[in-house]
Amino acid sequence: MKEKWKMYLLLIIPWFSVIKLGKYSFLRYLPTIIFSDLVIALISELSRAFKWWKVKNPIFPKLATDVSFVFGPFTILNFWIFKLTYKKFWVYLLTNIFADYLFAYPLTTLAERLGVYKMGRMSRKQLFLLSVAVAIFNYLYQFLIVEPQRKDKSY
Repeated sequence: MKEKWKMYLLLIIPWFSVIKLGKYSFLRYLPTIIFSDLVIALISELSRAFKWWKVKNPIFPKLATDVSFVFGPFTILNFWIFKLTYKKFWVYLLTNIFADYLFAYPLTTLAERLGVYKMGRMSRKQLFLLSVAVAIFNYLYQFLIVEPQRKDKSY
């Protein structure tokens, strides 16, 4: 437990900003965020087999998915990016490119130095491109699947 304190902080701290997100935005984007979390969890599980990266001291050691990252900063950042940029695709894309660049390069280097995870067979460039692809996939999911259903139900 003692060695996992960083992982618990990574999971919990981002959730303090949800209050400012607003109930409407939270409920509007929740289906896409859950979908996105599942996609990232699947990619994380594949990372074990392909040795793309290794999480050190995960909260749940039997899972390859880094629960603290996926359900912490990744989830909350997705909520905020959708709230601030949805319906402005190019702003959404540029915001994600910027965030994904920060994640793939300086934040991954910092995480490795702090002993949170270590990159394996996947390069930072591949991580960056994968992250951007997931962001585009998320936008399409929100735009093509979630929004039409939301309009049909008028909520």
